[in-house]
Amino acid sequence: MDTHNRAAVITGGASGIGRALAETLVARGGRVVIADVDGAEAGRTAEAIGDAATAMVCDVRDVAAVERLAEESWDMLGGVDLVFANAGVGPGAPLLKGDPATFDFIYEVNMRGAWATCASFARLMMAERRIGHLCITGSEHSLGMQHAGAGFYSASKAAVLGLADVLRAEMPDHISVSLLCPGLTATRLYETGRNDDLPATPERATEFTKAMLARGMAPAHIAETALKGIEDGAFIIPTNAAPRPAVEKRAAEIMQGFDRYATDGAEAERYSVPHVMAEVREEMKRD
Repeated sequence: MDTHNRAAVITGGASGIGRALAETLVARGGRVVIADVDGAEAGRTAEAIGDAATAMVCDVRDVAAVERLAEESWDMLGGVDLVFANAGVGPGAPLLKGDPATFDFIYEVNMRGAWATCASFARLMMAERRIGHLCITGSEHSLGMQHAGAGFYSASKAAVLGLADVLRAEMPDHISVSLLCPGLTATRLYETGRNDDLPATPERATEFTKAMLARGMAPAHIAETALKGIEDGAFIIPTNAAPRPAVEKRAAEIMQGFDRYATDGAEAERYSVPHVMAEVREEMKRD
């Protein structure tokens, strides 16, 4: 898909990667809806970008709110071409020090929010047979890079890889899907959750995270890479090669597991889910 002159909706669009996507798309002649739980910041971002940007308040944890966002932005823009399920939070805490509230919060935003966003807009695209693209913001941790000390975040980003993979299998030909996998990026991720009733992040950890993120890639680079990947028809869009060794190690471990433990040949075919599904369908037809 050519990303010029497109109507787009971006969740988590008030800052960081979301804001950079909005700025880049508008620079390419597009119109954008900047959706964010922080309505004031979304408004400031839209005002800074100009008339081609509109701010809307949306908490992606609220499925009904996401559905309203889809309907209202669709009507306002006269249809939507590009959807960026970009809202995300993190990083959480070491797994053994985690708590249910933090687990739920991270998964509600990173996983349920991505699902609700893609599902709401995909239904509209399908109903009107509109060519469209859904881009979910994952992470280098979606691909096998461990994030020790932030297990809930890392696991949620691995989960959105599965979500995106199934989503592209279920979509009709006129709707494509990609997973953006940025590495360390200069955002304010350390501020996520500031409006929620969650335990305060220790100040030392906050300052450490701020210092780490300050050394990350510029969000503008991430946005340009995302749009290039969409135009190329890519499913996985990594932004730098830092996680490549971890990905190769994960792939090698998977293949080693198959070689050592998995059944092969006719036995493997017997238990292949597509094969079994085809057999069951055929049997049901005969019955």
